[in-house]
Amino acid sequence: MTGSAHRPPTREQLLDVRKRRSTVQYGKQLLEKKRDALLRSIEEDRRRFRDLEREFRERTKRLSVLYALVRMYDGASMMQLLRMDAPEISVSSVRHSLMGCHFVQFMPESANGNPHQTRSAYDPALTSLYVDDLLREIGSVDALVWQYVNLTTKLSFLEKELRKTLMKINTLQYVLLPELARDETRIRAILSERERQERFSIKRLSSKKKAHAVL
Repeated sequence: MTGSAHRPPTREQLLDVRKRRSTVQYGKQLLEKKRDALLRSIEEDRRRFRDLEREFRERTKRLSVLYALVRMYDGASMMQLLRMDAPEISVSSVRHSLMGCHFVQFMPESANGNPHQTRSAYDPALTSLYVDDLLREIGSVDALVWQYVNLTTKLSFLEKELRKTLMKINTLQYVLLPELARDETRIRAILSERERQERFSIKRLSSKKKAHAVL
């Protein structure tokens, strides 16, 4: 119950309850707009995630083929030479916001400006073209991995914010608004009964005055 049930019912109280009910209704509408925006964004990101997953599966199949070709034409020793000679990756983060939901997106940094470039301990002139194809494919898959990280992070934050928003909407719709409506109905009933009693008292007093005047 709101605190209005413990206060003397007055017209000012009735106006206050109506105002609060209107404010809560407006807040609910804003939350519903936020819910719709989050749902649209989540649906779009899920579609992108499905496309990304499909592309990743296709590229990993190609990676498997190229890996087999490298082992076939260049030997197992080449796989040791393809060992990545890369330092630790520095990752930058950028904060984004959507309808009050804040999330972070990540991107690897590199001193030479190419975050996906790595050095390998082999001589390209002494190997087959499949090695270069394999390294290019690894770089492409590496870029997909970062897209996966960012999409997963964004979806996690958006879905969490959506659950909070839905909980707020349900609280307003099924708890606060009905409670305010009951308070308004109760106050209006009490005020109506009070006005009816006042009219009855005035009418009765008027009748008594007329009776005394006749006497």
